[in-house]
This record gives sequence, C-alpha cells and structure tokens, in this order.
Amino acid sequence: MTRGGPLEWLTGAGWLVLVGGGDFRLGETAEIDDRLLARADFSQPVAFVSADVRSLSGGQELLDYYASLGGPQGYVVPILDAADARRGENRRLLAEAGLILLGGEDGASLAQVLQGSLALGGMVEAFVGGALVVGMGAGAAPLGEWVIVAGTTAPGWGWVDGVAVVPHFAGTAAEPDLQMALRTRRDLGGLGIPERTALALGPAGQVETWGEGEVTVVVPR
Repeated sequence: MTRGGPLEWLTGAGWLVLVGGGDFRLGETAEIDDRLLARADFSQPVAFVSADVRSLSGGQELLDYYASLGGPQGYVVPILDAADARRGENRRLLAEAGLILLGGEDGASLAQVLQGSLALGGMVEAFVGGALVVGMGAGAAPLGEWVIVAGTTAPGWGWVDGVAVVPHFAGTAAEPDLQMALRTRRDLGGLGIPERTALALGPAGQVETWGEGEVTVVVPR
C-alpha cells in the first residue's frame, strides 16, 4: 500500500481519483475533468463501468464529452452482473484502458458485482501499469474498504484501506447512515467527498484536492 498523510491506498503507477459528484453537462466537474485529461495517456482508451443498465447511455455521453475535450476515444464495458464480470473479454477491455471511469447510482451493487472478478483484476492491472481509476459519485464508494448501506457496512474493494468512501457528502451531521456505521464499528474511518470535489491519490504518495470543496477525513476511534 502507498501512504500519504493518514491514508493508505493500493500501490500502482496510476492515480486513484474519488469524485464526490456533479453534472458534467452543467460544467460542475470542469476543473476535475481538465486535471484528469492532463494526466491521461492518450494512446490508451477510456473505459466506463457502472453495472447499472440505467447508466449506460449516460456513460456513453460522458465518453463523448471527454472526446470532445480532446481526450482519447473510449467504450462502455458491458458489465451488468457477476457473469459479465467474469468474462475474459471484459477483463481485457479494462486492462488495456488508460482511464477507467466508475459510475452509476448504486455503489453497493457495483462493489458486489465486481468483487473478486476477472474484471476487477483487469482494473488492478491497468492501475498498476499507470491507468487513472476514477470513481464518480456513487462509483467512488466501492474503492473504499467498506460501502455504507442503510447504516451498515458491506465489503468494498479495499483500494483505500480502512475507510468507507461517502460521495455527495454534506457534513457528518447530515449523513445519518455514516453516523450509524461509525457508532457500530470502532475500526471504521470515513472519507466524505462533496459535490464538485475530488480527492486524488498519486503514485508517489500525493494527496490532492481538486475542485471547489474540502474533503472530510473521519479517523477510526
């Protein structure tokens, strides 16, 4: 694991970026998008994953938007269930990407579908080799060790050690599910990331905040 300040995350040559949310169509993530494309390898494609059929058209729209900014061409990786996540072709599509975007509206479902899969292995391979892996809104939640669901915790992928990633964060007092989880798990930490804000974790231990807001780090008791 790589360490920066109080955080530890998966070691790799790429950047791990956790975006709290925001609508790219309204320019709410413009600074974050510019920083991502500045670090992207344009010789490799962009891959979008959501495990949510409702988000597939939005994923293609996001890929088209990045291409319009001068970014590399991309594709939506067709993963909707655990069987899709076990397909070797989907693993290859992720392993060959230089920028991987995780989206959708259900972080817990995304975490479960890809947990222990070939697809997740392809994502790790890409990240270790230098790809940027970007959790966008709910798509950031699986990258923590735990995902908070209705005040309880479900397993995440553990790319960020010991914490639950909470996108769309509005302050601990406004997050009852996080408060309940913190009361029941003394070993749980939290990363609260508000809208229009990203936490970027770099390969040499860099910890950067991009966008308008501030990231809240809740340390375990």
